[in-house]
Amino acid sequence: MLPDRPALSAPPPPARHAVRARLALGGLLMLSAGLHLWLIDRWQPAAASVSAALPAPARPVELVPSPAPQVSAASPAPVQAAAPAAQAPAPTPAPRPPAAPARSTPPTEAPPQTAAARAETPPAELLTVATRPLLSPPATGPVVPPSVRLDYRMSRGALVGRGQIDWDNDGQRYRMRLEARVPVIGLILAQTSSGQIDAQGVAPERHTEQRLRRSERAVSFVRDGASPHVSFSSREGQAPLEAGMQDRLSWIAQLTARLDAPGLSPGGRIVMPVASTGGEVQHWVFTLIERDEAGRWHLRREPDGPFDTRAEVWTLPQVPHWPQRLRLSEADGDALELLLLAS
Repeated sequence: MLPDRPALSAPPPPARHAVRARLALGGLLMLSAGLHLWLIDRWQPAAASVSAALPAPARPVELVPSPAPQVSAASPAPVQAAAPAAQAPAPTPAPRPPAAPARSTPPTEAPPQTAAARAETPPAELLTVATRPLLSPPATGPVVPPSVRLDYRMSRGALVGRGQIDWDNDGQRYRMRLEARVPVIGLILAQTSSGQIDAQGVAPERHTEQRLRRSERAVSFVRDGASPHVSFSSREGQAPLEAGMQDRLSWIAQLTARLDAPGLSPGGRIVMPVASTGGEVQHWVFTLIERDEAGRWHLRREPDGPFDTRAEVWTLPQVPHWPQRLRLSEADGDALELLLLAS
């Protein structure tokens, strides 16, 4: 009889191998995830320190056009072309109606400035002013300037675009509008002012202001009745209407008119109350810093408080003294600057 053979053990079922493989794979995945989290934790402080060390983006440099180069007197004479063949005389043209009188153009040249004046005032970029005479100017007080359109280069921080002031005056009433536009974005600021022309100059009746992504705000000047006052859309209540009060746009025209008065000299002051769409009434005091040899005025208004507006104006040399350069700055934002463009 043959001896009994030992019984062979059966192989483990396939399910056990699958479970073990899955457990091993899961352990590897957890180990890999933990390693990645540790590396990210080590990398974040270094990335933050690198980003903090990067320099701040540089602000654009404002370029002011330089004077055109002078043509040398020794330039070669042009070569004359051969005379054309004789042609029959052209018929006499019919008479044309007389052309309309040309609008006045301010002088484009100014006397040389001193070194100090050149350092303080911008280049003399003058404009062609489309004006018409006042129909009935006031007998006394400032002479309000005639109608005009002024085109400016506008900049505010990194934004650079165009600004335009439209001033329309018929001798009895006026309308004024300021627009500031930048490429791609479009209109970022629109201000309007309208009212009367009286013995004190510009007398606003309504002023509006609309900024980018903000609703329009307004100021109303009520001059009739027993108690003249100013009302605001931004708040309740009223403020008394003071003599010569202006809004945040009409002050430019009123300042231009008052600069034409005789007897002004450096060191003097021009004071006017100004109402804003924010519901405030302030007394703006402009100090006449200097007047250069060409006739340009430099004025400055210092702020009354830490968050008030600082205004600085350089004017055209000729009458009317519209701003050739205007800079409005506040402590909590970039300055708005307008530089008159040559037409």
